[in-house]
Amino acid sequence: MEKKISDPLMRPVGNKSKSWLYRHTVGAAKSAGAGKSALFTVVFIAFVIYALLLIIPFAWILINSFKDPIDFGKNKWSISFSAGFQNYIEAFNYKVKNTSVLQMYLNSLLVVGGGVVVTLVSCTLASYTMAKYKFRGRGIIYNVVIVSMMVPIVGTLPAQYRLMQNLGLVDNIIGVWFLYSGGFGFNFLFLYSYFKSISWTYAEAAMIDGASDFRIFIQIMVPMAKPALTAVGVLTFMGLWCDYQTPYFYLNSMPTIALGLKDMSDQLAYNPNYPLVLATAVMATIPILVLFCVFQKTIMNNMTVGGLKG
Repeated sequence: MEKKISDPLMRPVGNKSKSWLYRHTVGAAKSAGAGKSALFTVVFIAFVIYALLLIIPFAWILINSFKDPIDFGKNKWSISFSAGFQNYIEAFNYKVKNTSVLQMYLNSLLVVGGGVVVTLVSCTLASYTMAKYKFRGRGIIYNVVIVSMMVPIVGTLPAQYRLMQNLGLVDNIIGVWFLYSGGFGFNFLFLYSYFKSISWTYAEAAMIDGASDFRIFIQIMVPMAKPALTAVGVLTFMGLWCDYQTPYFYLNSMPTIALGLKDMSDQLAYNPNYPLVLATAVMATIPILVLFCVFQKTIMNNMTVGGLKG
């Protein structure tokens, strides 16, 4: 006997279930009451408008990256592929301060990859220690972290640059990694909350079997916090990939793709070739889009915590 499907939104249409989009839009509105349905419609329209505001600029950049400068100057809103992939080919060979765009890509991978590693290590150690161990001054440290997040970056930049200069870390990739290694900030607060939600019962059971604090951290807590660590790693990568200010001040001899875009715009100021700049911008955005598409489910579900029930 065929099992009856209790959820009306999951009843099959022909041989297939209704699509995810239908169930979460039209189906959700029908299943709600009149008041909730009206509110759902307003919120849905607001999010559609917001999505269009994000998509339209990127679509404009993508379309214009296939135009030649003359066609771009005539009509910036027309759909044309007059240059084909020539702008992308030229962008790969284009040099800014004797550095090609391809080399900037490699520089970005090296700088950002190392930055993500040191950020994850420092933030994980700091947040786990604060969340799971009680010691004198813990509350003061937490309050200092919150207050320090309110101080604008510009306000601390002169002192930071003087410190890096005295340490001999200006124009040194290790110095940039050192700046990225701060264990506090948003990543700290996020991981602190995540570790706080993990039950200490697991650690107590491991302690009975003779496990050390370090082994508990490496073999129990870190694997359980993998969703949060993945989300932090992806978001950190995206943030550092788009950061041009830090390489601008501390890594002039090794420009990243974000810094290269800025320098390219300055270099072409007197002989504008905007399609070339836009093609380079599209190339710089591709890793971010791919990374987000691959890990979007992990990012959205990063608050789900494995643990004990009851």
